[in-house]
Amino acid sequence: MAPTRVILMSCGSYDPPTNMHLRMFEIARDHLHRMGTHVVVGGVISPVHDSYSRKELTSSKHRLAMLNLALENNNWIRLSSWECRQNGWTQTRRSLQHHQNILNSLLFEVNDVKNHFETDDLDWIPENVKNNSDSTPIEIKLLCGADLLETFAIPGVWAEEDIEAIVGQHGLVVITREGSTPNKFIYDSDVLSKHMSNIIIVTEWIPNEISSTRIRRALKRNESVKYLLQDSVIDYIYQHGIYGAKRMSSIKLDLSSNIENSVLHNDSKYEIAFLTPSPTDVIMETPSPVDNISIDMPDSKSTLGNCNESEQAREKFLSMISENGNTFLPNSNTAFSDLNQQVILTEPGDSQIFEEGTAKPACLL
Repeated sequence: MAPTRVILMSCGSYDPPTNMHLRMFEIARDHLHRMGTHVVVGGVISPVHDSYSRKELTSSKHRLAMLNLALENNNWIRLSSWECRQNGWTQTRRSLQHHQNILNSLLFEVNDVKNHFETDDLDWIPENVKNNSDSTPIEIKLLCGADLLETFAIPGVWAEEDIEAIVGQHGLVVITREGSTPNKFIYDSDVLSKHMSNIIIVTEWIPNEISSTRIRRALKRNESVKYLLQDSVIDYIYQHGIYGAKRMSSIKLDLSSNIENSVLHNDSKYEIAFLTPSPTDVIMETPSPVDNISIDMPDSKSTLGNCNESEQAREKFLSMISENGNTFLPNSNTAFSDLNQQVILTEPGDSQIFEEGTAKPACLL
């Protein structure tokens, strides 16, 4: 028997769309093709209407824009804006039925569907389906995570007739998550058990607990979400200030003070954040022999036991620069090449050399 052609459809908030939302499609398609029972001809994402009862739901204008960006380089998953264009929230069952009806009309050339529907209503259909004369039926199955399956058992969340229609008429492809037991939920539900043959359980062997809720929280706290979302989606979020996200405009370290006082300088519309450098921020060089040299600095007020040298002495110290491989010392015509030297400022008249391995003042690094 020939494999059944299917389109995987996922419904939800997508606030924001994560890499895991896209990953689910890949996992499901691999599993169905490996089993040899189905051929996945496409995928469709259908975000919910703004009136969906979730606190602080981002407007569909932004959610659709983010999804378009997330899918711009995807060659088989498409976006349907039909739910967002309705007058109110649409039940998942109705959304599945609507998309299945349009697909059937196209396949069987009913009512000249290409000329009687808006372009937005057909954009989600794969080009190879729209332009192919093959009229073999295509089933739309609901792709979901195990957490959605578990909500079927919560009283008042789903109407029993909706569950019956979703599972019985369309079918489920369920992606497991770590610690979930979807087979137990199926066994405990009379409706799900009745249509067990129409539920496909796909095990995700590479656990990934990316959560839109946690990503929104991270963005609100100005924490990085790179590699959790598509880069283009992250840029869009910062550009429009969604979830309270604010991008720092520039980074400037105050190198003349202690690292604890280093800050990220910002434009007036952005708040200040403090930077703690990681080991990867430090440039490591090949160790070389160190000669510790004490230099007479007549204008310096620094001593071996005191690191709070005067501003004039600091300027003299910082005036030693590296040029063409030579290190030049103030008030000296002598150049030292290929030496990594540590300079100690002393009182006028003092001159002292610290050999390697000998004690040095505690304040010196």
